[in-house]
Amino acid sequence: MFTKDFPLPTEEELTVQEINTCEEQNNEYMLCRKEEKDPRKCLDEGKAVTACSLNFFRKIKKSCLEEFSQYANCLDKSSRDMEYKYCRNTQAIYDKCVLDNLGLERPDFGYFCEPKIVDSKRPKPIEEPLSFPDAPEPLPELPVGGEARYGSRKFWFQ
Repeated sequence: MFTKDFPLPTEEELTVQEINTCEEQNNEYMLCRKEEKDPRKCLDEGKAVTACSLNFFRKIKKSCLEEFSQYANCLDKSSRDMEYKYCRNTQAIYDKCVLDNLGLERPDFGYFCEPKIVDSKRPKPIEEPLSFPDAPEPLPELPVGGEARYGSRKFWFQ
C-alpha cells in the first residue's frame, strides 16, 4: 500500500514494447532490481533489455523468418501445452539458420539453471541496516540444564 505522496514513474518512462531476451542486459537488470529493491531505479536497464531483444528479433526477421515461423507454428499447433518434443525437427532447422546467419548457438540444456557471476559497471548500493524501534524486548535465556518452572515436557526420556 502506498500513500498519495509516493513518487511513481511517468507513463512515458514505463512505455516500451516488452520482450525478454538478451542475457547480459537481462542479468544486469535483474541484479539492479535485487540490489536496489526498487524497480523504478532500474528503468534504464529495463529499456536496454527491450532494445536488445527488439534488435535480435529484427535480425531473425531479416535472416530466418521462415524457419522461425515454422518453429513457432509447430509449437503452437502440435500440442495443447506447447511441448517441444513434437517440434525437434523444426527446432533443428531454426537453430541451424540462426547459427549460420547470426553466429548464435543454442545454449546447452540446463545452462540457465547454472549460477552466474555478473560483473556490473554500476556501483553497489549502500545497504542501510534494518532497525525496528518498536520491537519487544527479547525473552530471558533459561539456564543451561535448568528445569522449567512447572516441570519438563521430557518426562518420557527418563
